Amino acid sequence: MAPKPKAKAKGPEDDAEVLHTFFTQLKRNMREYDVQEIPEFTEVIKKKLEDGSEEGDQYCWRFTREFDLLSFRVLFHSLKTSGFQLLEAIRVWKCNGGDESVRSICHYLDADPESSDKKDSDKKWEPHCKELQFTDNGVTELGCEFLGRTLGPNGNKGVNVLILNYNQFGTPGMEKLSQGLSQNATLRRLHLAYCGIDEEGGQYIGHVLMFINCALEDLDLKGNYLRDQGVLEVLRGARRAKSLEMINLFDNKFTDTPDIIKALQDLFEQNEKLISYNLAGNPISDTGARELVKGMIGKRHLSDVKISERCSQKTFAALEELGAGKKKGGKKKK
Repeated sequence: MAPKPKAKAKGPEDDAEVLHTFFTQLKRNMREYDVQEIPEFTEVIKKKLEDGSEEGDQYCWRFTREFDLLSFRVLFHSLKTSGFQLLEAIRVWKCNGGDESVRSICHYLDADPESSDKKDSDKKWEPHCKELQFTDNGVTELGCEFLGRTLGPNGNKGVNVLILNYNQFGTPGMEKLSQGLSQNATLRRLHLAYCGIDEEGGQYIGHVLMFINCALEDLDLKGNYLRDQGVLEVLRGARRAKSLEMINLFDNKFTDTPDIIKALQDLFEQNEKLISYNLAGNPISDTGARELVKGMIGKRHLSDVKISERCSQKTFAALEELGAGKKKGGKKKK
């Protein structure tokens, strides 16, 4: 039997055809729903797509100004109905888009396009989007529910970066997120800095980390309110996280109780994949810090451990001597 011919690699002509289909669909939908183009899309993104400028970044779309929510919905509806799969990253920063902007994007990522004339209609449609950012965008518990469903076990398998910093969805939002992320095997970077998650939310973060196929490598929880109980739940989950390399617990208001110190020492011992800890900004005493340093002895995998700025110079010197007080090639940060 003759070998099957190799699939022809996609070239600029193919991209141009996809873009033309998308813009045609967008104009049609704008007329139908009587909406205007989003100025930022018109001025920046459209120019990149039409001119082919900044190759490699032209499919990483960034929104940084307020927009009309219906126009935003029409934009992503047009992406879906036209079968546009080239979008690699979506970054929505401080646009007051709230949950509706999340809904629009999740709708695009969720399922097959609705266009009846799409070529190869029997072929599974998978957007190429790898990164989602909703920073300081008014996302609430409802938006987290959308994301949890889209990134859950029956949802999108392509996204590996999710950044939700500065959205005050708190523990209710974290619970909704965990319902999907606790069964997600593709997400590698999760940033939840300053999201108002309290000590009750620690258990839901722990659920995400405990998933047997969890792929998280970088977890940023900076500036939340996990306190002692919440941090204990996170640390218990981290012991079972096979891929986790970095965890940021800066300013989470936890102390150096015996349970916290022991949980950290156990984590140093049991998870050699986890090499970077940021424990600074928390009221850890010099005595507690010295106990942590003792737990690091012989743990050659630890490369970057930041502790409370209140500790003595002697403690920082001991930390640096172990090689964990500084990043490779860099100086210790106090």
